[in-house]
Amino acid sequence: FDASGVDPLSRTMASAATFAGMTRMTMEAAAELCGGRLVLVHEGGYSEAHVPFCGHAVIAALAGSPIDAGDPFAARLDFQQPNADFLAYQTGLIDRIADSLGIPGH
Repeated sequence: FDASGVDPLSRTMASAATFAGMTRMTMEAAAELCGGRLVLVHEGGYSEAHVPFCGHAVIAALAGSPIDAGDPFAARLDFQQPNADFLAYQTGLIDRIADSLGIPGH
């Protein structure tokens, strides 16, 4: 959970919801690519205050559990996310680079 928005070493702005979403996307890819087999290993994450919420979100996603422990840092992390103008610029830049490289789907 080094990508946690409150990890003292990285602060990559990921919330518990981010980790849950990445878990669901990984599960979808595993279902399509390898019969649903998936291995997760916990290494890292140095925020003793945030790791439990991120870990719970991952386990809940894996289990299909509706239980949500919440994220006490969610409001702060949401506030720190890039705004729509920045995201549009970033998406446009990525699309232009992909087009120039001939990457399909862009």
